[in-house]
Amino acid sequence: MKKITHLIIAVFIGLLASACGSKNTPVPFTPTDLNGKVTQDSYVQKVDNFLVLFDDSESMYLDRQWESKLDRAKVVAHNMNDTIPKLNLQAGMRIFGPKNLSTKDGTPLQYGMTSYSKTGLGETIDSAIKTGGNTPMTRSLEMAKDDLEKSQGDIAVILIGDGEENIRTPAVVAAHALKEKYQDRLCIYTILIGDSPEGQVTMKEIAQGGGCGFATDEKALSTSTGMADFVEKVFLKKGEKVVAVVAPQEVAPTMTEAEKCFTVELKVEFDFDKSFIRSEYYKDLTKFADLMRNYPDHNVNLEGNTCSIGSDAYNMTLGQRRAESVRDFILKNFKNIDASRLTAISYGEAKPISTNETDKGRKENRRVFATFTYCPKK
Repeated sequence: MKKITHLIIAVFIGLLASACGSKNTPVPFTPTDLNGKVTQDSYVQKVDNFLVLFDDSESMYLDRQWESKLDRAKVVAHNMNDTIPKLNLQAGMRIFGPKNLSTKDGTPLQYGMTSYSKTGLGETIDSAIKTGGNTPMTRSLEMAKDDLEKSQGDIAVILIGDGEENIRTPAVVAAHALKEKYQDRLCIYTILIGDSPEGQVTMKEIAQGGGCGFATDEKALSTSTGMADFVEKVFLKKGEKVVAVVAPQEVAPTMTEAEKCFTVELKVEFDFDKSFIRSEYYKDLTKFADLMRNYPDHNVNLEGNTCSIGSDAYNMTLGQRRAESVRDFILKNFKNIDASRLTAISYGEAKPISTNETDKGRKENRRVFATFTYCPKK
């Protein structure tokens, strides 16, 4: 009887190994070459730093179909690494799980922060070979605050895992704290491995905690097209080709043009309690920046405003953040505009242009406003 039992166990293990082996064979993946889009100026670099948080805790061992979630997560991470175009990036990777990451303070990153290389990140992805223990996802997000302390510029945090957390406080709390520290510089993106309903909810909440990122899953990124779309949205943004503008003093205006005065207004609206600029305003900001280059002797005040929700002190700070967000956008994306020509000031909720009693009115009050008035000298 004992021999029969051992035989049955051996057969079961053999079948399980065969099934897992066949299911975990990676689908052939040919990364999309995004370098052409960058070199042709149709896209420009969106972030300056990225940090990958990678789950290799016990729950990443097998899913309900007896597949290794860890192996699938590594495939996703490698495909992302292979798709990232040639950019000037600082990168890091933290593998969280008790086998690789202590929950105590002071544990270093497995990779970075350092100048990004595909080889360096790829070797770190390969180092995740064994799952184990509970899931310190919350602690990993908390430690990311220190990992990014010396970073300059904009940041993408990319969390890869099954979303199944089972120690400490909810990870979404840590995501909000991370966003609070780095404000508009940081966005969080999550990639769900597996099909856990609870994990899906958790990963969506974490991404929403970052304010400007989004949640996706391994299925959406399984093709080269899907992964290229993800990498574009995280690392790139549509660029505006800068057309050389001849300074006005180098071109003699006609008498009709010289006699004209004009005023151009800029209005950028913001989401509630936010200060990041929505892409729909990029075109208006480009036109305004071109105007400043055309008339280099003209200075502009950028007035930050809010609706009436919140305290006076908080709204003054929020209005200042909004004004500085617009100022930083112009200075970062458009050359030959002296920083001294742009002043960011806040009026908080003191200068409404509409009622604060309706959603529509409050939306109109959440804005940065500026005017550019020019009259030629006689």
